[in-house]
Amino acid sequence: MALLVSSTSAHGRALRVGPEVVRTLKASGWQVDVRVTSTDEDPSDVAAASSSPVVAALGGDGYVAAVASALHRTGALFAPLPGGRGNDLCRALGIGTDPVAHARRLASPEIVERPLDAIRVTPDDRPERLAFGIVSFGLDATANRVANETEWINSGPLAYAWGASLGIARHRPCPMSALVDGQQEEVGGWLLSVSNSGWFGGGINLAEESDPGDGLLELVHVGPLPLRRALPLLAKVLLTRGHDPALTVRRVREVRVTTPDGFIAMADGDRIGTVPLTMSVVAGAVRVLAPSDPG
Repeated sequence: MALLVSSTSAHGRALRVGPEVVRTLKASGWQVDVRVTSTDEDPSDVAAASSSPVVAALGGDGYVAAVASALHRTGALFAPLPGGRGNDLCRALGIGTDPVAHARRLASPEIVERPLDAIRVTPDDRPERLAFGIVSFGLDATANRVANETEWINSGPLAYAWGASLGIARHRPCPMSALVDGQQEEVGGWLLSVSNSGWFGGGINLAEESDPGDGLLELVHVGPLPLRRALPLLAKVLLTRGHDPALTVRRVREVRVTTPDGFIAMADGDRIGTVPLTMSVVAGAVRVLAPSDPG
């Protein structure tokens, strides 16, 4: 196994827990070749250069997504380990948020090889990228950006809660247009996301219907409700992890957001592009080691 360790995720959390993860993997019978990536290295390039049949990544959602994108090209088996603030892909796969506990069971019968889909994100003005969690445009994207700027909070859920609180105060719905599986639709409002895994924000399961291995995506939407109706709904969904009938979820294969031009899209904790852009499913993009029952 090649183990890539982020030197920056969660203010060094991956680095701090890395030695215990390595000891646990070796005690379980794995041969481990460790590579700590520096800030000037692209983890995708490092993963692509590995000749190991199994590549593990210990880091946050952005780091894990970068490594997974490389393995989509090389075909190596992927073993994600949670080492960031949010760890939403690991939550979605049933891996959880404890990297040592997952390293301990990685060689057990409950861990199987599973297909992991991806979202191919193609902005009009830059090369395509793969996302593995949720691509967000509305208030959820605003909250994500604020959380990224909140470096003084080490907890992903707390950072996102702070971001959501400020985002609700700052964000106002705007008109948005999209082609949804070829059909023109108005999708403006408070929240618009395209989901593969269902999870984001350090533990918010925004789309319980999402299965990251079913070959489909989900379009998640909250329309242009009046402020007095929107505020309690958004607080319920984004702060208390509840659900509301005004939040709609439906299965799709491709979404092209066409307006407003320049609107920022976030995915896997990072900015991934601006409108106009197209999102489509890549079924079975990566083979991943994860629990057979994500629970």
